[in-house]
Amino acid sequence: MMEQETRGLINDNHRRALSAGLGLLDEALCQFQRWAEGAETRSVLFEERNNLSPSQRKRINALISDLQARITELRDALGLERRVQSVSHSIRAQCSVLWESLVESESRYLRGYGEVNPEAAAYLDPKMEAIIDRLFALSAIADEGDASP
Repeated sequence: MMEQETRGLINDNHRRALSAGLGLLDEALCQFQRWAEGAETRSVLFEERNNLSPSQRKRINALISDLQARITELRDALGLERRVQSVSHSIRAQCSVLWESLVESESRYLRGYGEVNPEAAAYLDPKMEAIIDRLFALSAIADEGDASP
C-alpha cells in the first residue's frame, strides 16, 4: 500500500490518539535504553541499582530496536506526529506535581497520620517551606526565556 493510501485509513483523531500512546511508549523505551546501557542514579533519598545482567541488557536493547522500528513504520505510514517536549517544560511540569506532595508533608497535613509533636512541627514546617521555595525557584529558572511548549 502506498504511503498516501495508508494515511487515509485513519482520521485525525485516530492519528492524535495513536501518536500520544505510541509517543508515551517511545519515551519509556528511551528510559529503558538508558538502563540497558548501564545508567543508575544515586542521590540523597533515591538510588537506582542497575541489576540488569549483560544478557538482559543485550536482549532489552534488541527488543527496543524492534519496537522503535515498528513505531517508525507506523509513524511514516500513518503520518503520526512526533511530540517534542522541551526539558524546561518537563522541569516545570514535574515541579508542579511535586509541589502538591511536598505541601502535604507539612505538619498540618501529617496530622492525618497521627498527632504531630509541636517541636517536630516547628522544626519540619520551615524546612519544608524552604524546600518548596527552592522547587519554585527551579521551575522559575526553567521558565526563563522559554518560548517553546
